[in-house]
Amino acid sequence: MREWEIARRSFLADTIWNKAAIKWLAADASFRRYARIGKAGQNAVLMDAHLEKENVEAFIRVAQLLSEAGVSTPKILKADYKNGFVLLEDFGDQTFTRLLKHGANVEDLYDLAIDNLIQIRRGFGAQPTGIPDFSPSLRAEQLSIVFDWLWPEILPSGPSPEQRDEFIDLWRTALKEAPNLGIGLVHRDFHVDNLMRLHDGACGVLDFQDAAWGPLAYDLASLIEDARRPLEPEIRARCIDRYQAAFPHLSSEEISAAIAVHGGQRHMRVAALWVRLFRRDKKSDYLQHMQHTWKLLEASLSHPLLSDVRNYLDRNMPKDARERAKLLGETIK
Repeated sequence: MREWEIARRSFLADTIWNKAAIKWLAADASFRRYARIGKAGQNAVLMDAHLEKENVEAFIRVAQLLSEAGVSTPKILKADYKNGFVLLEDFGDQTFTRLLKHGANVEDLYDLAIDNLIQIRRGFGAQPTGIPDFSPSLRAEQLSIVFDWLWPEILPSGPSPEQRDEFIDLWRTALKEAPNLGIGLVHRDFHVDNLMRLHDGACGVLDFQDAAWGPLAYDLASLIEDARRPLEPEIRARCIDRYQAAFPHLSSEEISAAIAVHGGQRHMRVAALWVRLFRRDKKSDYLQHMQHTWKLLEASLSHPLLSDVRNYLDRNMPKDARERAKLLGETIK
């Protein structure tokens, strides 16, 4: 028996789920795994993060903070920091993604999602202890992934150090100059895959362990410009209107600029992430989202605040290379 299986059984030994049936759930883009365990009609979810042990403490810390701020997160039933196991309240199967696939009311679900962003914004007045900064410099440096994975996939030769430095500097400047809609707790992966409708109709929030202190525009952009789910223009506008109604001091111009820049940085990084997931982690399904990711990126790059980034890409990533990027999902097997 593998060492982690022994540790897992030991973790569950003093719970009612000792020797209970375990059903592993669909994997996501991370190395974490989730399983539903049930016994005598009582269910729980086991998070196995033994390959990401550093995230367990962060997961529990952020869960507590969000709960205190009035956001629904799974209750922590038990945790093993050393081996990376967490036993969680079972929120069920009703992710927003699944509900939308089966015809749920789009307006209602996105209203719930926006209301949660509003609650998160109102729930934190100061940076909590232990929550890291999500600074412009950090987010610019995140784009090194472009040179490590996307660039070599679509261009014949690697980037020079000067090309790397210029690109990072241009994004750092844009992120510093763009409106941020305020600074607060950022979930960093706020989209319909990580939102659930609970039995009481409330919205449950998942996958928040990477939360940081940064631009509140980031989560709004993540929700309404989801690379994995094209959103109808009228729903996008409805989300922005609902958010702005809660914070009327934010102008439409600020919101538009903030979404373009902070969303654009995310799209640029995600385009490279899809390639890494395929090449390094052998997860090819994500490449199907490349065309939509690139469409969102090009829309962001049309904003004046990203004109220097757009000019850089015109010089260093010519049209034929960009077309290859868009079609990676169809050409890579």
